[in-house]
Amino acid sequence: MQHISKDTRQDTLQPTQKALLRSIPKVDTLLAHADLQDFDKAFILPLIYEYLQTLRDSISQGKSPNTDLNTHAKTIKAKALQAQAPTMQSVINATGVVIHTNLGRSVFSQEIMEQITPLLTAYNTLEYDLHKGKRGERYIHATQILAQMFGVESALLVNNNAASVLLILNTFAKDKEVIISRGELVEIGGSFRIPEVMKSASSILREVGATNKTHLRDYENAINEKTAMIMKAHQSNFKQVGFTKDCHIKELITLAKKHNLIDYFDLGSGHCGILSLQDEPSVSEICKYKPSLLSFSGDKLFGGPQLGIILGKKELIEQLKANQLLRALRVDKFSILALIATLQAYKDKAHHKIPTLNMLLIPLEKLESRAKVLQSLITQSRISQQVQVEVLMLSSLAGGGSVPHIEFESWGVSLQSKILNAKAFEEKLRLQGLITCIQKDKILLDMRTLLPHDEEKIVMILESVLGQSND
Repeated sequence: MQHISKDTRQDTLQPTQKALLRSIPKVDTLLAHADLQDFDKAFILPLIYEYLQTLRDSISQGKSPNTDLNTHAKTIKAKALQAQAPTMQSVINATGVVIHTNLGRSVFSQEIMEQITPLLTAYNTLEYDLHKGKRGERYIHATQILAQMFGVESALLVNNNAASVLLILNTFAKDKEVIISRGELVEIGGSFRIPEVMKSASSILREVGATNKTHLRDYENAINEKTAMIMKAHQSNFKQVGFTKDCHIKELITLAKKHNLIDYFDLGSGHCGILSLQDEPSVSEICKYKPSLLSFSGDKLFGGPQLGIILGKKELIEQLKANQLLRALRVDKFSILALIATLQAYKDKAHHKIPTLNMLLIPLEKLESRAKVLQSLITQSRISQQVQVEVLMLSSLAGGGSVPHIEFESWGVSLQSKILNAKAFEEKLRLQGLITCIQKDKILLDMRTLLPHDEEKIVMILESVLGQSND
């Protein structure tokens, strides 16, 4: 006969604790409460169970929680409303980091959205050939404009640049060796590491050189019958300085051709040469050397949607299209349309339509002027006596793992509350959707990353936060 042990937890409780446990409302009572009865039962029940268990645990630990039914119902309602609130919300980026990965990276302009909305709100020819009256290919829409812009034979789009790396390695170097410099075995956001993705693509890593120096002879000495590719990965999120040496992509292209190998440059964050960036090769510059394959992100310095852009030889692009992985990595209609609109803005030199580019190109004097306007708006607001405002020079960053060694001179304002310390002030602003930085016990707002009309919104947030704190 199985022995059933007796639960003795109730026996260890004090009479007052037992009384509190008996006072906990029943589930049906809470479900019928006016504050909760409008919620879907399947949604609200788990929250009620969780809340009641929290009460029991609290009582068992010797605490005396509130026993008022209305208080219980209001607490559960607050939790329910919080659970139903959208987790993705618009915020104001006052950090000075233009391509802020945590805040969605590159922003789309209203002009770009208006341009693509008619195609998004109707059926379209994403994979339909009007002339032939049959299924078409989604990749052709951007191929021609990319080929024209960069002087390459063909192009392919995937859902991000990590997918580009995976697809290229799996297609051309499955069970074969890929030669890459030890100093380029990078890790980017989300613990994405070149060695790990090579393993996922079933490629064999053949690292050459030292951490700080790799010579052309290192690549050549590593070539053998198992070699399929020479790969170069741009150090886009860090910079080596001092006693360093790496090989230019032109040298690697020549070496690959000599040994009938594929050369591949993972550029990471690509730009079109409009920005003057020290030691940061542009896509146009690299394409002049006719690489076998080149890939980069569309939503970093390029300023477009999140996708991976692969440029290169037509024969190789066709082989990539034939890989079954492409189905899992394919790009969606929104990203294709947003990219085409961004490419057209580049062709038309309409850089104002590309917010990332526009922010990085904005003149310093305009930033100073905007900072003074914001200072004036705050000093004229109803909370002017509760905050100290100062205009000052700041340093912005490109962000998104791009050009970490370059700072962009900027202007902004510092805020110091007379009521709240900097940490509490920052938190209250953040919860209202204003993302800032703290430096020397002051809140910093960098003008470079503010969008049109953000200044007025900032004043409203400050009035809300400091007005509540004053009350």
